[in-house]
Amino acid sequence: MQATPGPKRGIETFFFTLVGLAILRVCLHEVDSVPLAIVSIVNVMMGCLFLGGPLLALCFAARDPWTPTMAAKFFFGGLVLQVSCYFLQSLIFQHNGILAQVINALGQIGLPIWCVGLGALLATFIKDRNIVVPIAIFLAFLDMFLVFSPLGVTHIIIKRVPEMLPAIAAQVPVASHEITGEKVTPGALAGPADFMFLAMFLVAIFRHNMKGRRTVIVVIPTLLAYMLLVNITHTSLPALLPIGGVVLLVNWREFELTKDEKISTGLVTIMGVALFTWGMFQKPKNLRLDTSQKPAVQGSSKSPSSLPLTGTNQSQ
Repeated sequence: MQATPGPKRGIETFFFTLVGLAILRVCLHEVDSVPLAIVSIVNVMMGCLFLGGPLLALCFAARDPWTPTMAAKFFFGGLVLQVSCYFLQSLIFQHNGILAQVINALGQIGLPIWCVGLGALLATFIKDRNIVVPIAIFLAFLDMFLVFSPLGVTHIIIKRVPEMLPAIAAQVPVASHEITGEKVTPGALAGPADFMFLAMFLVAIFRHNMKGRRTVIVVIPTLLAYMLLVNITHTSLPALLPIGGVVLLVNWREFELTKDEKISTGLVTIMGVALFTWGMFQKPKNLRLDTSQKPAVQGSSKSPSSLPLTGTNQSQ
């Protein structure tokens, strides 16, 4: 049974939240360094705001009824907006000036738009709620492979070409302290795949009348706690692992797998474990690095993760 159509108030909240965060992002760029005693607290608050805000907005959008046509419009519209703003900012304004920051903020609006659009589009193809189980399990192992394996795309980008990341990821502002004298800059990144698959799961959950509200209540603080763990450990962690775990644990009683579905889910799990295990024993490829390139953002470590946030290092 699928949810019946209703007013798209969630999508309105989605857009209002993104616009509000974009305005705040531009304003924060003009803020000078903060006192050393509170810099860590400020960064945690900004991480919760600029990561939790889009995630919560995405959850509101997922409640509304989606059609393939509407989802495709969101996907292509958001993608064009993000790509156009990136090239405008980097090629014409060269990341300098207030106008460049406004364009960057608009691009950051485009990212969650195309992520929720693609996620909703994928969710429209989930005709049976039981399919969510093998999808969540396999994506968790796939994400671990991509992040931890030397052959994983995410691992390669993190280690070899981190300068690519600001062009494709969600940026979380990071403040510097008085000693460095730097302004608030985008210093931590969140991967778009995690927004996309979270949208897919939530849209599917609401479409099939599962425990959507409870899933949202659990998944948002879980991902924010995951963000803190990433910042504390200064490492990259696969976010689809906690996302899939929350989806399955909260909605477990909603699934009624047949014998054949249980067998196929078991096979999918074995495939995921095999892929991750194989990937961990592979040797990293030797890629030539251009050491003359500067870091994409000053005052932070660019080792972004599959999700939420990458650890950041403030200059001492």
